[in-house]
Amino acid sequence: ITEAYQRYLILAIFSSIPDRQRTIRELEVGRTLIKDTETDCWVVKHGPNDYKTGKHYGERPAMQLAEELTPAIDDFIANWRPALYPSTNSLFVQSRTGKPMTGNSIFKRVVRCCFKYTGKSVNPHLLRDIIVTHVRETEASEKELEALALYMGHSIQMQRSSYDRRTLSTKIAPAIKLMKSVNNMENS
Repeated sequence: ITEAYQRYLILAIFSSIPDRQRTIRELEVGRTLIKDTETDCWVVKHGPNDYKTGKHYGERPAMQLAEELTPAIDDFIANWRPALYPSTNSLFVQSRTGKPMTGNSIFKRVVRCCFKYTGKSVNPHLLRDIIVTHVRETEASEKELEALALYMGHSIQMQRSSYDRRTLSTKIAPAIKLMKSVNNMENS
C-alpha cells in the first residue's frame, strides 16, 4: 500500500507542478518541500543549486502544490512513509533500502504507471511536453505562456523549441483564422 501511495503522490505532484523529475526525486521535507504557514499547503522551494537551470535563473519562487494534495502528503509523511524506513529526509525513498529515489527509479515508476492506465509509454520529461503542448492549444496569452516557462524553470524560447509538440498545421491554424478574418473585414 505504501508503494502505491508513493507512486500516486509522485504522479499527483507532477500534475500539480510540471517540473523535472529531479525536483520530485530530491524533495526533502523541511528543505525543498515546505508547509506554507499562511496557506497550510505544501510548496516546493528551490535555491540556485536545487534545479538544472538554477545558475542562470537563481532562486525560484515557491511553487505551491495543489491544495487538494495537502491531506494526502500529510498522511503519507505521518503514517505511510515511516513504513519504508527512510534513511534520509527525502520525501520519496526506495522501498527496499530506504535510500532516496534515483532518476531511474522515478523514471520507471512514471513510465509503468502511465502505461498501465493509458497504454502509452510516458516518461517524466514527456509529461512536461504534454503540459506545454496542451496549454499552447488553448487560448493562453503570451504572458501566461511566459509565466509557465518560468514556472517550469526554463525560457520561453526553450518552451517553444523543445516542449511544444503541436504539428505545424496546428501551430499555423491561428494565422489562417486571422487571415480569413482580415479578408472578411476587407470584403465587408
